[in-house]
Amino acid sequence: MISCVTITQPGRSRLLAEAVADFSAQTFVDRELLIVHDGGPAFAGDVLAIVNAQPASMALAIRVIAAAAEPKLSLGELRNVASNAAAGDWLCQWDDDDRFHPERLAVQWNAAQAQGAAFCFLVDQLHWFEASSELFWEDWQSETYPLNFAQGSMLARRDLLPRYPTLARGEDTPLCWEIARGAENGDYKIARLRGAGWCYLYRHHGGNAWDEAHHRAIASVRSMSPARLLAQLYPLQARLAEFQPALPGLNMQVGAQMASFKGKQ
Repeated sequence: MISCVTITQPGRSRLLAEAVADFSAQTFVDRELLIVHDGGPAFAGDVLAIVNAQPASMALAIRVIAAAAEPKLSLGELRNVASNAAAGDWLCQWDDDDRFHPERLAVQWNAAQAQGAAFCFLVDQLHWFEASSELFWEDWQSETYPLNFAQGSMLARRDLLPRYPTLARGEDTPLCWEIARGAENGDYKIARLRGAGWCYLYRHHGGNAWDEAHHRAIASVRSMSPARLLAQLYPLQARLAEFQPALPGLNMQVGAQMASFKGKQ
């Protein structure tokens, strides 16, 4: 089983509803979703309504964990709460404000199994600026090894996953350093999956842990060249049309050309 882990909070119900629906649409069968929050009874009702809106078979695969509102736990600590409660042998980071293609779990699971790896990360990802409808395809291969992958795309064997540090944000970077050190020591393998960036949309919506300048800097440095993007436009259109629920209209600058994508309604 793969346990997908979502940490959420009040004010993010719209985003959470889409992430939960993306979980319900996954083609990988043996899975569960853990939603952890510290929002109190009122928000717990909002979360329950989102869960109950899923098909009955999927609602049974979703568990909600209400952490104590006081003392307030850091994001890293909340991730550890979810890891402790997971029933799966594998964990997948499933952030409440991002979007996930129906084949995301299957694609990463198959890559990990094919390579005999205990961890799988995407090397590339889509970066979506919601307010402006801009879309960028980012390649993390140029990042300094061994962190040449998108940290938020983690699929991991739960028994080998280190504890998250008690940080309010940026908690995944020291965790990934620990994972990389284990691989360098020969304890296990990391699968770095290239060419599947279409299965993960990293979304900037204005309420992220990091501000827009941070997101823009990533897009500026990591975006693929126009020549590489041109070869990806047709398959990308097909993949974006497969998201459930459908994506809004998105635009990608490819050199002097503007490519537009629209999800199936």
